[in-house]
Amino acid sequence: MIRGDLTNLRAVDRGDDRLLYGWLNDPAVMSGWGVPDQTLSLSEAQRCIESYLEEERTLGRPSALVIETLAGGDPVGLVILSRYRPDAASVELSILIGDPDRWGQGLGTDALRATVAACFDAWNLHRVWLRAEADNPRAHRLYARCGFTQEATLRDATYRDGEYADVRVYGLLRTDERT
Repeated sequence: MIRGDLTNLRAVDRGDDRLLYGWLNDPAVMSGWGVPDQTLSLSEAQRCIESYLEEERTLGRPSALVIETLAGGDPVGLVILSRYRPDAASVELSILIGDPDRWGQGLGTDALRATVAACFDAWNLHRVWLRAEADNPRAHRLYARCGFTQEATLRDATYRDGEYADVRVYGLLRTDERT
C-alpha cells in the first residue's frame, strides 16, 4: 500500500471490477481521459483487471492502483502505470478521480504525489510521464502543481466530438525538483 497525506493507494484486485466498470463508463469522468463516449462492458473491465494483475506478477509492482480516502477508506479513483520501458526506467501514468463530487478536494494531487514518490523511491524509475488533452485545464494545473514539465504538444493527436484535438505530454525526472 502507498500512503499519501489524504489517500491510500492499493493494488487493483478482482473485486474492483464493478467499481472500474462504473468509473470507466461515466462520461464526466472519462472526458478527463479524452474518451467521454467510452462504453466498456463488465467483462472488459474484468479483462483489464486480469491484465493489470498479470503485469503486476511480471514486474513485481502494481500496474494499477485504486485510490482510497484515508478517512473512511472510500474508493475514489484509479492510477494506471503503463508503457513501462525498463531500458529507460520510464513509465506512463494515468490518473482519474471517479466521483465528480470528490473533485477539487486535493485527492488527485495527493495520489499523484504519492504515486510519483513510489515510482522514484520504491521502484527506482527515472522518468514518469503523462498525457492530457490540450483543453483539459484541470489536468494541466494538477501536473504543474506536482512538478511536471510540459514537454510537447502533439498536434491533432486525438479525435473526439467530430474534431481533431491536440494532446500535451508532461514529464518528470527523478532529478527534477518535486513540489
